Amino acid sequence: MTQYPKIDLPDACDVVVIGGGIHGASSAYYLTKAGMKVVLLEKDTVASHQSGRAWGFVRQQGRDPAELPLMIECNRIWQGLEKELDADLEWRQGGVLFVARDGSEMAEYEQWIEETKGFGIETQVLDTKGVEKLTPGITTPGVGGIYTPSDGQAEPKKAAPAIAKRASEMGAVIAEGCGALSIETEGGAVSSVVSERGEIKCKYVICAAGAASHKFVAKLGRRLPQQTTRGTVIRTTPVPHISAAGTLAAGLAFRQRTDGSMNIADEFMTDIDLTLGRFKFARDFAPGLFDNWATFKFHFNKRFFDDLVDRMPGSEAAKQPTIGRRTNQAEPYKVRVNNAMANLQKVFPQIKQVGIVDQWAGDIDVTPDAVPVIDQLDRPKHFFIATGFSGHGFAMGPMVGKVLADWITTGQPSITLAGMELARFEDGTRRRPRSRV
Repeated sequence: MTQYPKIDLPDACDVVVIGGGIHGASSAYYLTKAGMKVVLLEKDTVASHQSGRAWGFVRQQGRDPAELPLMIECNRIWQGLEKELDADLEWRQGGVLFVARDGSEMAEYEQWIEETKGFGIETQVLDTKGVEKLTPGITTPGVGGIYTPSDGQAEPKKAAPAIAKRASEMGAVIAEGCGALSIETEGGAVSSVVSERGEIKCKYVICAAGAASHKFVAKLGRRLPQQTTRGTVIRTTPVPHISAAGTLAAGLAFRQRTDGSMNIADEFMTDIDLTLGRFKFARDFAPGLFDNWATFKFHFNKRFFDDLVDRMPGSEAAKQPTIGRRTNQAEPYKVRVNNAMANLQKVFPQIKQVGIVDQWAGDIDVTPDAVPVIDQLDRPKHFFIATGFSGHGFAMGPMVGKVLADWITTGQPSITLAGMELARFEDGTRRRPRSRV
């Protein structure tokens, strides 16, 4: 059982941040930097859920246009973040490469470049020789690919903890093992947050609670369709240099770290653990499910029965529904592990000996259109939400925290958040999710 540090919570502060992932930690950091008194509530430990279990790609390439203004600015932040925090984040700016299997996929990539050319991203179209130059020894250069040299990578297990640590050093209260139970309001505005260790009076709340965010939104009378998918990642033993570019090629996603080890995954395959909760937003997710049916695999496993237990009156999860099961419950899927390792050997057969150092899984919170929700509710006032990053939120974390801090301290977001409004799921303006790119 995890032993959480004992911290005395203040009776009041300016902002309560719910969630200790990279978005919550970054919000706490930038708010504290702006002179606000901040309490961050995390039911487990900082980055113990999906923020510490991501691939580690920091990419502009391939994103929905709605995300690009944020990501372009965040890319600039990442380039100086290690120095700013005085911390090793394993930042490596070696670009991101997508290899196209065939002409159809290449056309899809080129269409993305056409749609986003107004953003000034320097994405390059490569032929097979260009792919081979970036990834020497690759046996599956496809028909070419696209490459954005200013993209990079960082280590998810280090980033959010380092940001939270710096926020704490500057005066933020980081309360691990202390979940939020409810949001209290007065006069149509946020007035306090009730935590497991008592009530905290506050002027603002940021909900960055990942897959639990929809529960807080529902308590405030709004609807956020949100589900999770399970992602499996493997870390290998060090191998000879392949590439500094985070790469998607022939069913393999990989990034090589500076010590030579590789983080790899079974590219774009999605595992869904069946529970009764899957039916809650089934209609919202149906279009995307049918469009990408071949990439999904459904699992009937222990989590179905855990969910039944959690729904029983008197269970710990039923008593505290916004907390649920405190620790990460996602387990690596062995088929994904085997596929990734087999694809690594297929794509780079010159790697003669490679082993597995670590493997892990996380629950990725997703929205029906695969675009996050970053918004402020009109009632109650001063309740902000940042969630639903759909598997590509790690890279945007620092800028999400900064834009929320700017919004609270100045009254306006510092960058456009068009397309990320919560209301799109209520008024019918949401789009279908983009294809795999």
